[in-house]
Amino acid sequence: MQIFFFMLYTFISSIAQSMYRVIFNLYLRNNGFDNSFISHITSFEMIGSALLGIIIGLSGDKFGKKKMLIFTSVGVAAVLFLRVYFLNSTVIVYSSFFIGGFLSSRFMLLNAYLVDITKSSGRGKAFGYNFALFMGGGLFGNSLGGVFSDFFGFRNALIITAYLYIGSTIFLIFVKDSNKNKNIKLRELFTISDMTKTQKHVIKYFFIRSFFISFGAGLFVNFGNIIFKDLFDFSASYIGFALALAQLGASLGSVFSSKISKKIGPYRFTAYFAGIVIPIIFSLAFIRIPLLFTVFYALRFSFMNMTNPVIQTVTSSYMPKNRITTINSMRNFVNFSSRALAAFLFGIFSSFNNGYVIIFILSAVFYFFGLIAVKKLFDGINKDVLLRELY
Repeated sequence: MQIFFFMLYTFISSIAQSMYRVIFNLYLRNNGFDNSFISHITSFEMIGSALLGIIIGLSGDKFGKKKMLIFTSVGVAAVLFLRVYFLNSTVIVYSSFFIGGFLSSRFMLLNAYLVDITKSSGRGKAFGYNFALFMGGGLFGNSLGGVFSDFFGFRNALIITAYLYIGSTIFLIFVKDSNKNKNIKLRELFTISDMTKTQKHVIKYFFIRSFFISFGAGLFVNFGNIIFKDLFDFSASYIGFALALAQLGASLGSVFSSKISKKIGPYRFTAYFAGIVIPIIFSLAFIRIPLLFTVFYALRFSFMNMTNPVIQTVTSSYMPKNRITTINSMRNFVNFSSRALAAFLFGIFSSFNNGYVIIFILSAVFYFFGLIAVKKLFDGINKDVLLRELY
């Protein structure tokens, strides 16, 4: 029963997160802020994700993931209220650091928490369903965010989002607390001397893959609403539905990711969908037909995110249980440092006449490097007993 309430929290909080993502940049544009400013605060958000994420990750291992999930959800709501009632560039920039750390840590804590409350034999399915709800929440959030913005205005839509974040924490009351160790020392959380060779191999290539994929995604993923606005001048509702279409594909794919991976193997599943994404991204550099661009954009998002439950299940299962959120927070540091640089470059490239051509081609190159890292990761564990237990 606790898995049910855990997944309800995932679903509701994901609706709120996607509403925020689809509304906020358009809210800024509507209030006179340009792409350069938006890319600047996105970079600052990524820095918060990297640095504050480490502190939250350490706190998750020491004090429990449940407490930190509640803290981050309420924290996001507090920042949203601040941004709504004090709309100026200084507040927006400095609050970006905190909301970046809160938002990025939520997904990290969810994955670590799920490892604590599941067994290895059913973990792949649990990760698949939970990620499907994460994406499904995004489906509703993108749609609702666009509709609420058009009907109630961007400001009121953000206020609704803040209350939804707070309300989502109610479901965590019915979930048991996660593993924690208040007495563990800081240096013990960062040590790798007691890890096996296999654990070190998995973590190494997990980090390398994260860097390449995060840079490639960071060039455009956080600016999907801006890209649709610049290229096709879509309304907030249409942008929301376009992004929701992408979430739908990822959600459906995640439900079946565990079953398909058990049939063809986790590496083949991951490599196939990660591989097909590369020509799709390359195509986005040149497609300027609105419907076709929307379909390709949705396919890229869907195929890439379908692989996330498998990658997260495998890598989290190889991490020492008392350090899962700490290791993931370090991976987040790599992830969001890379995204911060990419977001900064978006602000530069998007000002060029052919800026979006450069952005999507460069992104495709980094996704290719990420695919190579996936191959290296699975080469070291293909015959391992734990991988066979998972899939």
